[in-house]
Amino acid sequence: MNYSELLDIFKSSLFLTNQVFNFLHKTYENLDDKNKLRHHILYRMKSTSTTIFHILTQNIDNQDFVDFSSAAILTRSIIESYKTFYYLTSEAGIDESEFKFRYLIFESYDIFERQDMIRGLKAGQIEPMIDFQELDEQLDKLKISIKNNNFYKQIKIINEQNKRYEDIKDKNLFSCNFKSSVAKINGCFIKHKDVLLKRFIEINPGCEQDKEKINKRYDFLYKYLSNFVHISPYSISQPSNSISIDDFKKVILPIIFYLNIANEDILAAFPELEEEIQVESNYPDIFKGLEEFIQFLRCDIIN
Repeated sequence: MNYSELLDIFKSSLFLTNQVFNFLHKTYENLDDKNKLRHHILYRMKSTSTTIFHILTQNIDNQDFVDFSSAAILTRSIIESYKTFYYLTSEAGIDESEFKFRYLIFESYDIFERQDMIRGLKAGQIEPMIDFQELDEQLDKLKISIKNNNFYKQIKIINEQNKRYEDIKDKNLFSCNFKSSVAKINGCFIKHKDVLLKRFIEINPGCEQDKEKINKRYDFLYKYLSNFVHISPYSISQPSNSISIDDFKKVILPIIFYLNIANEDILAAFPELEEEIQVESNYPDIFKGLEEFIQFLRCDIIN
């Protein structure tokens, strides 16, 4: 698969994502809370992906002048956005009460973070735009909602489902230890790698034997992208004219994958939209991109 073919599949993925997003946008007032949240996160994913596409196509006739570092940095943002999308709206086997609990904890994390920022501003004698009292009032409301949440009421029961909340289930709600546990995982009790692995196996039944290999490939991919985020010696020493087609695949293929599994999650909730769009018939090239990414994850050779 060459650079032009990769961009064509990327373009198709963006076009499909825009179709899905426009449906959510037009019907927003009638959506339930979960799909309203999907609307917001998909907007971020499609906007960031569109920016990456523009970066990669600015010098399509001369790939040596493509701003590859910026594209790699933004690609990691897509991965992180889908993690939140999946955790808050799409993970299989999670009932509405647990999804609601997750979102309440996620909202709480946001307030914890803003409180910390205010403390920093006040330490520097800078007047913040919002005060602690307003945030405390929001936390009081969230605390009531969490305590009334059916899933939270049984979170101390020892079972497989509650294992992931081990760090908070025995801590007093909104205590310092509770806040620390929530902040440590950025409000989401799931890892990027676990999201990829679960979705990969869901769309590729029978691939459980490749779990270890996929984990290592994902670690490699995330580390590769992180090198550009943190301005590592590797990213500085890699001149633009040494970017290979394999490097471009490490940016474009994950975006194709994450955009389209987000689209699939939404289409599954709206069969009438799925019937109208006819993804398999109208976007066959997207499946080539997905297959290429699957091969990358299952490949023994790191390139």
